[in-house]
Amino acid sequence: MRSAAARVDALVSVYAQILANPGLLKLELMMRGIRVPDAVRDRLNGGFGVTGHALFGSAGDVDLVLPGGTWVSVPVTDGRMAPTPYALDCVDDAFTIRVDEDASATCRVEVRRPSDFFTRTTSTGIPYGRIGTVHGPYLALSPSNRCTFLTDADRCRFCGVGQDGATHGGVPVDDVLEAIRIARADNPIDMVYLSVGHLGTSDGGVRFLEPYVAAIKKHFDILVAVDALPPEDDGWIDRTYAMGVDAVSYNLEIFDAERFERVCPGPAREVGRARFLDALAYAATVFPSGGVTCHLIVGLEPLESTRAGITALTEMGVLPVLPIYRPFKGRDMRRDADIELFPPTLDELIALHTHLYSAVRARKLSLNLVRDIAIVTTPLEGRFFANDDSVWTSLQVRVMGSRVGRRTSTVLSDLRRHLRVRRIEQS
Repeated sequence: MRSAAARVDALVSVYAQILANPGLLKLELMMRGIRVPDAVRDRLNGGFGVTGHALFGSAGDVDLVLPGGTWVSVPVTDGRMAPTPYALDCVDDAFTIRVDEDASATCRVEVRRPSDFFTRTTSTGIPYGRIGTVHGPYLALSPSNRCTFLTDADRCRFCGVGQDGATHGGVPVDDVLEAIRIARADNPIDMVYLSVGHLGTSDGGVRFLEPYVAAIKKHFDILVAVDALPPEDDGWIDRTYAMGVDAVSYNLEIFDAERFERVCPGPAREVGRARFLDALAYAATVFPSGGVTCHLIVGLEPLESTRAGITALTEMGVLPVLPIYRPFKGRDMRRDADIELFPPTLDELIALHTHLYSAVRARKLSLNLVRDIAIVTTPLEGRFFANDDSVWTSLQVRVMGSRVGRRTSTVLSDLRRHLRVRRIEQS
């Protein structure tokens, strides 16, 4: 049996590896959170701050940029979460992450102040934090929080969205444009994510979003992604692309059929798992490579099921995105005695993301439209686990790290759209 000193040495070695690998560190911080001592919290409140989007068991979250330009939104623990070994330090205006077991093991990070977005209200008096969120380069807006699945019988079990202050008629288009201006004033945002719940219409909600898409494209040189439910007819997928949408998400959330019905009863009944998969497969023939994504929430089903989902989605040309389950807005599934959760270990997450990266590489899916998202790990970050030095990886990182290359993608996306729409109209 190893001595206590040997076990401590081994643990220190593990943490040293984690701190040296931005992908591992991002996973660890998202799962375990970070402590902020009072002195450092005073420093944050004096100029950086913590976002107002508090998670259950945390006191908000802080946006960090890890080595390699890796963004992560980290829950700040306040004692109700399980203990975390990670703490944020600040010495001479320099922020570092340290580990309790080894004070010498540190990692220099950048702390990003919350956007002014969270302190502003729309012209009609709605706090912008109620309709959207900003985490570094990631801007997500929900012009309406109306969803027919918010009843107790139909609600997705992980969903914490409430109907209080519901914007049933939709936030005015001008308010959404102003939200983008505010967010872009101090954040490097070049894609806006618009989301809509189930409105009970055959179009999946994209008709409601169409005026917002048109206005955004008119006033900004920016990419637009839509997060919606699959429409009943594939023709609406064509129209979604034609109206100016650059990327689309139909988030199945859970690949296992039985678990999907239990955790997402409303979507399972009204849309159906088969329609999700069919719509994703068709959308992949319409949108550019990497322009169709699907969330699979890690921890809500056995990992082998998530792995199977990664394989199935990539084979149809869909880019899987893997949020790690954590309680959100007070909704904590860990309290539900009738449903089992599958919290992953770090080793399991490494294996899962390595598989994701390999599957994406095998299909040569572009990663240009899904990157720099602080609240989830992206397929590109799988390179930290795969130790891959291929030409494909080097080119992806080099091109996507260039602001020029990313701005060009807006022009290329619009040109591709124009050619496709014209070809369909002529046929």
